[in-house]
Amino acid sequence: MRPGRDQQSKVEGRNVEGLQENRPSTLDVPTLDPAPIVWTIAGSDSGGGAGIQADLKVMSAFGVHGCSVVTALTAQNTRGVRASEPVSAAMLRAQLDALKTDLPPAALKTGMLGSAETCEIVAEFLQSVDAPIVCDPVLKSTSGSALLDPAALDVLIHAIFPRVAVLTPNLPETEALIGHAIGRIEDAAEEILALGVASVLIKGGHAEGDQCRDYWSSGTESRWLTAPRVATRHTHGTGCVLSSAIASALALGQPVPEAVATAKNYLTDCLLSPANVGEGHGPMLIKPRDASPL
Repeated sequence: MRPGRDQQSKVEGRNVEGLQENRPSTLDVPTLDPAPIVWTIAGSDSGGGAGIQADLKVMSAFGVHGCSVVTALTAQNTRGVRASEPVSAAMLRAQLDALKTDLPPAALKTGMLGSAETCEIVAEFLQSVDAPIVCDPVLKSTSGSALLDPAALDVLIHAIFPRVAVLTPNLPETEALIGHAIGRIEDAAEEILALGVASVLIKGGHAEGDQCRDYWSSGTESRWLTAPRVATRHTHGTGCVLSSAIASALALGQPVPEAVATAKNYLTDCLLSPANVGEGHGPMLIKPRDASPL
């Protein structure tokens, strides 16, 4: 039998009293260095698997303080995106200004920007930010819904790419950016670098084979990053997790090649622990990062 309400209160009361007897009257807060601050400028995912929601989970897992600038609201679940609308220009600017005046970033990432106006506002703001920028050029959702207006792509390339430290396109996004089918990945990377980004990580998740191979290049340095392909349908938010992990690692002081490798390993670990929710492309269960050396 479950205890009645009064009985439960008494039991809980005794437990609380017992705990209080063993505690000092005050607790001193240890003096710690400020946590690195990482921003995410992206859309909200009501399903919690991608966008702002996934970004903040990853940042917390890395031990950095995540701040968010919401660019758009989406109504979505694991089956797909049902509706999407941008926040107003005034609200977007207000979020950016509020964070800049009190919580400047050690690194930041951009995700879903949605419209040309949003891209223009973000691009203008980024001119005043002295921090490495990771750009996930979100063109479509995992379920295939368009998340960037055609007119916005030109603004993204010409106004934002020149400020980007790491661009993280998947294979379809890479083809959209270079304007033709990919021949050699190395050649595609060179074409994207010519658009002005400092480095690019072309993700191989859409390819076939037992290995998931990503290619990173800065023009003067390059490397392949390989991990076993995880057979799962729970891939919602993979791009958000990866780009947020790179930004977090950069904020913690890792150089770009190391940050990219750290994020790649972290994403693989997340894919091995799905949340097992929803009937479509479900999210991963974001867990604290294993900080052991790579």
